[in-house]
Amino acid sequence: MNGVLLIDKTAGMTSHDVVRELRKLYAMKKIGHAGTLDPFATGLLILCLGKATKSLQYIVECDKEYEAMMKLGETTNTQDLTGTVLEQRTVPANARSELERLRSSFVGEISQIPPMFSARKVNGQRLYALARAGKTIERKARTVRIESLIIHDVSLPYVSFRIVCSKGTYVRTFAHDLGEALGCGAHLTRLRRTRIGRFQVHEAYSLAQLAEKQPGAERAQTLRPVDTVLQDFPALTLNKDAAARVRYGAELQYLSPHCTREIAAAGEEQVLRLYNPAGEFLALAKERLVVHEEGILRKIRPIKVFSH
Repeated sequence: MNGVLLIDKTAGMTSHDVVRELRKLYAMKKIGHAGTLDPFATGLLILCLGKATKSLQYIVECDKEYEAMMKLGETTNTQDLTGTVLEQRTVPANARSELERLRSSFVGEISQIPPMFSARKVNGQRLYALARAGKTIERKARTVRIESLIIHDVSLPYVSFRIVCSKGTYVRTFAHDLGEALGCGAHLTRLRRTRIGRFQVHEAYSLAQLAEKQPGAERAQTLRPVDTVLQDFPALTLNKDAAARVRYGAELQYLSPHCTREIAAAGEEQVLRLYNPAGEFLALAKERLVVHEEGILRKIRPIKVFSH
């Protein structure tokens, strides 16, 4: 069984808990997720089953959208509501106007220091393991991108907002840093992931809905085709002979009369989706244009083969 599954995670479960439940429901081990959600968070998880796990590295590159709420005037050691309160400060009376003033400085490329309570590894150790042992170590700041920030409601001390951000962004750290910029501190109290790339949470199944489906064909119908998550890459349909070669990972070469030498000389590669004449998805490949004495040569090298 191969395919992509959209899940609406409930609060209280880790992302690995979801994987474990799906392994039972689909009676298979080869299942992976494209980006974790904290246990207290809800919303969209994209999971890949079987051969679809080869596409995980491309899904994690997608931007993500969240609906969130933070509480001003209180910081915690986890930067969210699950942690121990570290400090309480007075929320400024002009917090609403200050949020609007600060909003633009928190959009675009920003710097974040990964929280201690996170799965990120430093020197081979998970940060959360060190944090639980009472240790704090220096972490390098990372650049992330905030595509948009919309503040929905300010009912002090609570602020609800929508954020669209790049991979690797910690929304709880974003809330913490915004609270520090306000001078009163903050922590995240609610987080729901509503979108990953082109996929929306309203398209997803809950685990309860999946459990109600009959094992076998009915449950298999919940899976999307493997190439569903790869639609941002251009598609190329091959003839029968070329498709047979791609199944074994062979490189293809074609003369391309439509490309200029200037384009080829740039030496840029692009990723393609390869299909056979019947429309079956075969592989992802890297295409490189090479200046050849007979013209411009297209070299197409499979990098992920999904069909054998």
